[in-house]
Amino acid sequence: MNEKFDSTKIDAALERAAQKSVHGTRGDRSGRFMAPKAFISYSHDSPEHKSWVLKLASDLRAIGVDVVLDQWDLALGQDVSLFMQKGISEADRVVLVCSSAYVSKSEKAVGGAGYERLIVTTEVVQSIDTRKFIPILRGSDPTRKLPIFLGPRMYVDFENDGDYDAKLVELAREIHGAPATSKPALGPNPFSSTPIASVIAETISPTGGEILRAGSPSNPWFLQERARAQDLVSKIGLTGYMEIEANVSHPLSKSQIELLNAVRLSEIRTFGWPIGVTLENREEYRPKPYKDGIKAEISITEGNRKSFDYWAVRSNGDFYLLQSLFEDSRKPNQIFFDTRVVRVTESLMFIETLYIKLGVPLEARVVIQITHGGLKGRELSAASPTRYMSSHRPADENESTSEITTTLGTMSETRVDDVRNIVEPMFTLFDFMQFNAAVYDEIVRNFERGIIR
Repeated sequence: MNEKFDSTKIDAALERAAQKSVHGTRGDRSGRFMAPKAFISYSHDSPEHKSWVLKLASDLRAIGVDVVLDQWDLALGQDVSLFMQKGISEADRVVLVCSSAYVSKSEKAVGGAGYERLIVTTEVVQSIDTRKFIPILRGSDPTRKLPIFLGPRMYVDFENDGDYDAKLVELAREIHGAPATSKPALGPNPFSSTPIASVIAETISPTGGEILRAGSPSNPWFLQERARAQDLVSKIGLTGYMEIEANVSHPLSKSQIELLNAVRLSEIRTFGWPIGVTLENREEYRPKPYKDGIKAEISITEGNRKSFDYWAVRSNGDFYLLQSLFEDSRKPNQIFFDTRVVRVTESLMFIETLYIKLGVPLEARVVIQITHGGLKGRELSAASPTRYMSSHRPADENESTSEITTTLGTMSETRVDDVRNIVEPMFTLFDFMQFNAAVYDEIVRNFERGIIR
């Protein structure tokens, strides 16, 4: 086995998933990299085996996986069973190092002594979603490689030290939700009597490509999500909101774990709660899986503070969000133009990164629709005291909707223009207000660098 991990074997896609967003590292922009968390469960077979597991954990951390390992996270005097329970429940994925001793011990009754409690057993697994598990082989028994409770599951084979680097990439890709290959688009049937143009239109529309307005029956998922979010936000007395609908022309079919990992890796924690926020501190706020994706609902009414975030993403990449306005926590009768530019910039960066994490090719078409509601009666102003604005007549319209169609690989290049095209129609509602291109360029590019002025 090589003593030093060869980082050159990690290709650009994995590096982006582990360390970077589209412009600079997550740490540069937000001060926090939202890495997927992995818990490693293994048997203390020998000092050599422990050292190998430690190396694996260290190498995974070097490429952006937040590994929880007893060798550095479990101290003397701690409850081993509680450590195991907490590690598995809080992890995005659980790596099972299936040595022959591990497989044998896993099928014994719960309640082993000391470090044996770190082994996932048949009894323990009854209360765990086994889709979290990633079995890997190291020192395994050729006749029974995996515990019975895993069944005929795919695994990563680390038995050959010469293949270590390649297998490490394979494991890291699975944890990051960054597949090496994406399923190609489905082409038309060349033997069909239906005209090719019609076949293509019928194939693309349901799976992504043309985002239709929220009220359109052609894409009922967005209509359904909007109705639910609008009902929930109205119940806490908030009328202002920003709404996002996005989809992509490239066909996807992602698991709930892959979706959750991609959302977490796409968060930008530069301004307040991020777009697609994932919270773990309270059960009711955690993202929840459902049959075709994941959803999160965060409704807060504490004293005078009210805020609302609702987002959903489904297996084909459709993304929906409704978020209450930041302005309502400061000056509810106003719209801050610079805050709106920042939030739309963040939204476009989030969507771009989300689709990259989901393995969408850079040539894919992305359609994004952003709506701002609750505008009527508000005045346009600035959040920053350094941006002077004269008084403007309040808006008479209550809602502004803009849509852009772009290419995933060019979103960073066109970001300033895209942001302007989305928010400028809204600003016009406030007594024909317009801002010059330099204002947009400054705010957008500063936010990309993690700066808000």
